[in-house]
Amino acid sequence: MKTHKTFRHLHALSACTLLALFTATTTHAATDYPKQPISLIVPYSPGGNTDALARLLADHAGKRLEGNIVIEYKAGANGTMGAMHMKNQKPDGYSLSLLPLSVLRQPYLVKVKYDPLQDLTWIASVSNYTYVIAVPAKSPWQSIEELVEDAKNNPGKYSYAASAQYSSNHLAMTELGREAGLDWTFIPYKGDSDAITALLGDHVNIISATSTILPFVENGQVRVLAVAGAERSPDFPDTPTLKERGFNVEMLSPLGIGGPAGMNPDVVAKLAKAVEETIQDPAFIEKARPLGIELSYRNHQDYTEWAKQTFTNEKEIINRLKDE
Repeated sequence: MKTHKTFRHLHALSACTLLALFTATTTHAATDYPKQPISLIVPYSPGGNTDALARLLADHAGKRLEGNIVIEYKAGANGTMGAMHMKNQKPDGYSLSLLPLSVLRQPYLVKVKYDPLQDLTWIASVSNYTYVIAVPAKSPWQSIEELVEDAKNNPGKYSYAASAQYSSNHLAMTELGREAGLDWTFIPYKGDSDAITALLGDHVNIISATSTILPFVENGQVRVLAVAGAERSPDFPDTPTLKERGFNVEMLSPLGIGGPAGMNPDVVAKLAKAVEETIQDPAFIEKARPLGIELSYRNHQDYTEWAKQTFTNEKEIINRLKDE
């Protein structure tokens, strides 16, 4: 009996020793991180505003981490290639990806090879795309209420431009149309640039776009009637949100950084802190401002909760749109 008790005592000590060694090893790994270059996937082609933001982030956050962040491009599949790539990577913090909203939307549109909640670590959000509803400056509509009233009284008369079907700016318009009972025509374009050209060329009456439309507002060619975010946009501080005007429509599209599931919490915290400090840096803000992207930080916990809630919300929106 004494021998049996001694064995159990030694077994307990061994377990405690292993736990202590594991804790020390993981803590040391986080303290020592990064020891090699970090790969950050941009799930789009080079040259756009997202690419420019990623490069700025890599430069500034890399310096705070005292490491090197290398940009890697994996375009295609509506911005989900990075998420797919993360599924097969080690959760050591050296393989990261930008995570656009499409990562949470695509599973309801096509068969995907990842689970956005089970296969990813949502580290921190970096920015938030602002979606606006705008018209040519020569348009008679001076407010979103005037536009909605006119469209309601003239079903089928007006068309709006937005990027690809099921994009966030498209869904902002479908949700407004559902909320207000409107019958209008969606004309898809490859991106904001083509859609803006169509608006200025009188090929469409209305546009739903990101802040890339700002220069055309500043030069007097376009008038913004409403923004689709939860709050007013810093780029359009005098423009009301749709909710302010009584339309229960809110379209948020955060862009953030994620990695494979199972990452060391201390490494996640270190990365999130580097992101937070970066987007609060006046030098970074000054360089990011011309990109027309609103900086918006969520820590790991808040970003993860946002992803969970949004994944549920996206299912409701997409299913409703498919049923129409």
